[in-house]
Amino acid sequence: MTDEIKKSAVNDEIVDHLYDIALDPGELDRLIDTWNDAGLDAERVRRTVSKMDAFDNDFQGHLERANTFLERHETPDRTALLREALEPFDASPALILDAQMQIVALNVGAKTAYGLTENGKLGALDLYEAEQEELSSILQTMVHCAGDQNVLLNFESVSTGRPVIFHVKRVTQSKSGTALSASPLVLIVTTEFFWPVALNETLGEVFSLSAAELGVVQALVEGNDAKSISSARGTSIETVRTQIRNILGKTKSRSQTELIRLVLTMRDVVGSTEDAKRAHSSKSSVHSADWLDAEVWKPFESIKLKDGRVMYYHVQGPHDGAPVLMSHMGYCQVRWSRSMLKQAYRHGLKVICPIRAGYGDSDQLDRKADVLASLADDTVQLLDYLKIEKLPYVVQGNDLLFACDLAVRNPERVSEIIGLGARPFLHGDQHYAAMSAWHRFFLSTAQHAPHLLFYTIRAGFTLARKLGSANMFARVNSNSPADLRLLEDPEMLPILEANGQLSIGDKKNASTAYAMELLETEGDWSETLHKAKNTPTWFVNGMEDPLYDSATIAAYRQQYPWIDIETVDQGGQLLIYLQYKMLIPRIAEAARRARD
Repeated sequence: MTDEIKKSAVNDEIVDHLYDIALDPGELDRLIDTWNDAGLDAERVRRTVSKMDAFDNDFQGHLERANTFLERHETPDRTALLREALEPFDASPALILDAQMQIVALNVGAKTAYGLTENGKLGALDLYEAEQEELSSILQTMVHCAGDQNVLLNFESVSTGRPVIFHVKRVTQSKSGTALSASPLVLIVTTEFFWPVALNETLGEVFSLSAAELGVVQALVEGNDAKSISSARGTSIETVRTQIRNILGKTKSRSQTELIRLVLTMRDVVGSTEDAKRAHSSKSSVHSADWLDAEVWKPFESIKLKDGRVMYYHVQGPHDGAPVLMSHMGYCQVRWSRSMLKQAYRHGLKVICPIRAGYGDSDQLDRKADVLASLADDTVQLLDYLKIEKLPYVVQGNDLLFACDLAVRNPERVSEIIGLGARPFLHGDQHYAAMSAWHRFFLSTAQHAPHLLFYTIRAGFTLARKLGSANMFARVNSNSPADLRLLEDPEMLPILEANGQLSIGDKKNASTAYAMELLETEGDWSETLHKAKNTPTWFVNGMEDPLYDSATIAAYRQQYPWIDIETVDQGGQLLIYLQYKMLIPRIAEAARRARD
């Protein structure tokens, strides 16, 4: 068989795989094996096949057709769509029923106020029998009638005697416009007051309220006056009035009305945080709602950039701690665990992690944008917004390029570069051979077959959404014992899964952003490394990282002798999550050097 015939056979097999992947993203494994076995990850082979553009253009038509099929897998799943439909009602009990009157989704408020459960029935509410029958009749009518309908019902609570408004609405699609279900669904939102479980702990922690004072606060918010509170609690009215005065002083509220407004605002925040936590950590063990737990799961913040895009970011650690800038890799490792945050507080370390364009809810860059210039400018805008002049840049894996580029463009902002599992540029293809099959395929494809990259990355992210971030991580890093151990840690697993949602989320994924970044990191950026050599740089690399071996580390040291490279035996790609006890104190020391 001639080389030309061999080439044609490989090309045909690759085309078959492209269509197989479109139907089942799990077939990506077979394409990776075929590609790597044919040596198409090597630069010299690519040159003998044909010029890069011509080679990739052979597949363009097939890629466009296969992409159409692949889009079907990217539709958000039903659970995600239902959760999205409930998002606007975090502060009120809300639930969704199907045509069989089964609860298909509900929020914390509905669980707390009514004791309802997902996949259960509506059951007996705190209503009179006639009103329950009226509600049931309206629900049955609504699910069997075409068109959108809205009904407002004014009922009376049996237990409190106060009015409760029921807003009943037939729903067909989520707020993003995607169909929720093939059969009718009904949304119920009520004005029933609920007291989130975490609110007492939050109020007690923030304002140092006693258990008795917390009970008085709840009673006031629920509409009781001092007389009814004293009667219910079996204490004198003067005692209750004294407690109210103490509460107003501790919360710095000028009146009971202001106190109630403050508590209701905090209730909304706590309720939203609880829903977010449950959505992202369904497999986690239940922790007490203490301040550290709130720190782990607190919402991200955002700024509006000069070009109109919105960028989210996360700040962890003490407010007055010494700051460091932290990159998140393609895995979007943004949140830290409780144990990691304990270390951060102990060592006075404040961690600032920008969520790069295209990840999480940060707006995507245009495909034609200058990725490096945009990311550097986004970072500087964030530092200016936070009023931080200079700090260390802690980068993971391929993100090393972003730190070096920022240090070249704005040397006055980066005090030193700390690489965790960092991967500097190397010429040639030998370092690809040391990688696991998945990393070898994607990274070499970014260098040698960029037209194929966007499709295969998209397929990989689609597969990750199908499998779940933890299962996909185990698949890609199967030869890294250190990384696999993290998946067995009950404290780390929910953090890794929640972080993964920023890359493979229900509403969108970061495949385009990741592919654009890979095109930069796999190009020749050795000149940038040399230009950044005046910025002190040191690495800690794990020897169970699937991206390199000891020979690759030796090549790093030879080509970039000014970089201090330390290795640890038990460390993978997510080095900071396994070796945080050793790394966080050293990072904090670097942060103090910058601030001093």
